[in-house]
Amino acid sequence: MSVNPAPVSRNALAAVALVAATIVLVACQPAPADPVEQRPTPLLLISIDGFRHDYFELIDSPNLDRLLDEGLHADSLHHVFPTKTFPTHYTLVTGRHPGTHGVVANSMWDPERDARFSLGDRNAVGDGFWYQDGEPIWVTAEKQGLTSATFFWPGTEAKIHRLRPTHWRPYDGSVPHMERVEQVLEWAGLPEKERPDLMTLYFSRVDSLGHSRGPAAPAVLQAAEELDTELGELFEGLERLGLFDAINIVLVSDHGMTEVDIERYIKLDDYLDLSKVRVSDWGPAAQIWATDMEAEAIVEALEGAHPRLRVWARADIPERYRFGTHHRVPDVLAEADPGWMISSAPFLAQRQPPRGMHGWDPAHGEQHGIFVARGPAFTPGTRSPALRSVDVYALLAELLDVEPAEHEGSISPFAPYLVNRPEPGYERLHFDCNGQAVQARIGPNHMALHIDAYIHVLDRVSDPADSRQAFEEVDLGFWIEGDRAGGRIDGSELGTCRKTGY
Repeated sequence: MSVNPAPVSRNALAAVALVAATIVLVACQPAPADPVEQRPTPLLLISIDGFRHDYFELIDSPNLDRLLDEGLHADSLHHVFPTKTFPTHYTLVTGRHPGTHGVVANSMWDPERDARFSLGDRNAVGDGFWYQDGEPIWVTAEKQGLTSATFFWPGTEAKIHRLRPTHWRPYDGSVPHMERVEQVLEWAGLPEKERPDLMTLYFSRVDSLGHSRGPAAPAVLQAAEELDTELGELFEGLERLGLFDAINIVLVSDHGMTEVDIERYIKLDDYLDLSKVRVSDWGPAAQIWATDMEAEAIVEALEGAHPRLRVWARADIPERYRFGTHHRVPDVLAEADPGWMISSAPFLAQRQPPRGMHGWDPAHGEQHGIFVARGPAFTPGTRSPALRSVDVYALLAELLDVEPAEHEGSISPFAPYLVNRPEPGYERLHFDCNGQAVQARIGPNHMALHIDAYIHVLDRVSDPADSRQAFEEVDLGFWIEGDRAGGRIDGSELGTCRKTGY
């Protein structure tokens, strides 16, 4: 049976003609550019857990020295409070402080969910709930059409904002370092259209030995030298692939390390009935929750209880810690002096205390990590005063040419060290402030104030051409005019400062 076609209307004929003309027009247009040409320079982010900033001076490290000589080297990296692995690593990749991104400790309590997070709980570590208040750089990249491949980094095994890295592996500390290097080289060796735009690499051995043997112990320094050899294998592999000069490498560590001793422990149960509170994190600082005891009573019990202990209610935590806004920040924070620990009698009776630890005031020099960067984006052979880890996310977003998520950092301290910028200056000045030695290390957009055992990072708030140089940070300030200077640290005035020759 045949079927007669329905008559075609004028409008239909016009539509067909329009489609045909459009097809011809499109066919005449030049083909779209290869998406590979629009992709950023590959970025490799490396973390050496527990590598204190002064380890460079204590080891033979030709491969790390090559990065220092051929790229940007900061004197140190000022982290966030608390200076512990998960909070600091998550700040590096989100540009937020723990009091904002919510990863407030390696062990933490969420009162809204009535749940606990700890590194030993693999379900919690892989649960995106704990990371939702920050957007890590691999999520930023994936959202904007780039690909990421992560060989370990806190947060990478969780789905955050419904995304994971394109390639990722659950954390396993037993994986040899060379296996990690070989996997990164395998990713880097993929065809250009398949190669990840962002790769991360994480090394843990220096930190593990720092805890068990103590900072700068012979075994720690040997592990650091072995790691340098492994990095040499990585660099040689990238050179064989023709990528070593065509990839941006950012090398950081998440904190330093301080020596501890069994004689320097404060037993919290000597001053507080632990059955009436919840302590979600111990160590250099204790995060304490009011349960059967009011926060004010906890503070009253601990205030002045031990000469090496300070305690604050949540609202009174030092402002420069930037630790008081997230609901996982505890009701009460107790912090020991650097080198001192907070624990309990039952714990000390059952466990072998470590010989090295981290987690104190991030301005303390021994808590500072490292920052080194090399690649086509960086001016070779440049040196910077100490930088802040909260600013690193802004740098990573700049290197990947992606729009950053909301964050609390700034690209400004890094900007002078990127290519096609004037040669950045580096100035070191010494002052006597009423008998106290103060050193100012000054870069184009920021400075590091070295005073006693502490290193503070402040932003320039004056024009570099002004005769009076002024720098500010929360509860910190410093100004220099000729041979005179002055400032404040944690609200206390430094008094009259005079320039000295050393």
